[in-house]
Amino acid sequence: MGDQQDEGGLTMNNLLSEVQGALDKFKLEDDGPPGDYYSPYANLEKAAVLQEARCFHDPTAVRENPRKCCTVIAQLLHLTNTGQYLNSAEATEVFFGVTKLFMSDDASLRR
Repeated sequence: MGDQQDEGGLTMNNLLSEVQGALDKFKLEDDGPPGDYYSPYANLEKAAVLQEARCFHDPTAVRENPRKCCTVIAQLLHLTNTGQYLNSAEATEVFFGVTKLFMSDDASLRR
C-alpha cells in the first residue's frame, strides 16, 4: 500500500525526491543556518516594482500577459511584508491599478 506504483505513475518516494530537488535549487550555498532558502524576490527595488506596476493601467498588457501582472502583485506583497512602505501617492497609484485587474478576463487576476 505504501509504495505501490501503477505503470508510469508516481510513488511517494519519487514525489518526495522531486520536491527535495526543487527545494535544493533555492538552498543557500553559504554557511547559513540549515533550512535557509534563497528568495527570488530578495533583491527587489521598490522603484523598479512600482514602475512595473504601471502595466496594470494598460488593458492590452494585462490581457496579453496576465502572468506578469501576477508576478508584480507578488513582488508588491513581498515589499510590504519586508517592511518597505509605500507613500500615499505610490499606494494610490498601485490601488487604482490593481482595481483595474478586477475587470480582467483572466480568473487569476480577479482572485
